[in-house]
Amino acid sequence: MRLKSIYYRIAEIKSNIYQLLRLPGIRFWYTKLRYRLKRRGMRFYSKLNADVGPTTVEYNLTAFNYDAAFGCGGRMGLLIYPIIPYYRFNKNVKILIVGCRTEDDIYWLRSYGYNKTLGFDLFSYSNKVLLGDIHDTDFDDDSFDVVLLGWMISYSKNPKQVIKECVRITKKEGLIGIGIDHDPDQGKDVITDEGPRVNELNNADELIDLFAITKNKVVFNYDHQGQSDHAIAVITRIFK
Repeated sequence: MRLKSIYYRIAEIKSNIYQLLRLPGIRFWYTKLRYRLKRRGMRFYSKLNADVGPTTVEYNLTAFNYDAAFGCGGRMGLLIYPIIPYYRFNKNVKILIVGCRTEDDIYWLRSYGYNKTLGFDLFSYSNKVLLGDIHDTDFDDDSFDVVLLGWMISYSKNPKQVIKECVRITKKEGLIGIGIDHDPDQGKDVITDEGPRVNELNNADELIDLFAITKNKVVFNYDHQGQSDHAIAVITRIFK
């Protein structure tokens, strides 16, 4: 009984420490420190799909030069906070964050008890960020309860294929979330073959239209174009 009590006490302490990572400042420094310790192990996915913008990896690596890779101003909260109450009583859900760059968003969700959260990107220095291309993955069908596309779909020349693959790997009645920035200057030579932005997605309705390939229901829709943040986020429930 004493060993069992010690085990639960350690688990409680660990949980309390993890909860501190809900604070942006603490999470920023924690994940930045982990990056500095692990960056020599940076790996890159070598089998890029032709639909990936040619400067996608190069462009996203520049974010490490001025710390934008860590937290990105908290924009992922638009996809993370709606998930928390949705799965309030089920912390065993498997969550995949596509295009996470760092461990920041992973620890953000884990700080709320979602310990089966993983990242997925074209480059990785962490065992919590799986390496691959969301256009065509090795995941089994119905692998995840939630797939979040964190401000990455603008780097795809074929966003419909991205969603098709996300639907395949998401469980029935699971959630898929997409975040992008509204670009008020789009159309003025913003979209180029070289990128970084290589498709014309620019509002919530266009994101919702991507899900026409499957039966779904939008559960969260945030379109702040014209405002200071220009953020757009859509979360939909997949019925297949």
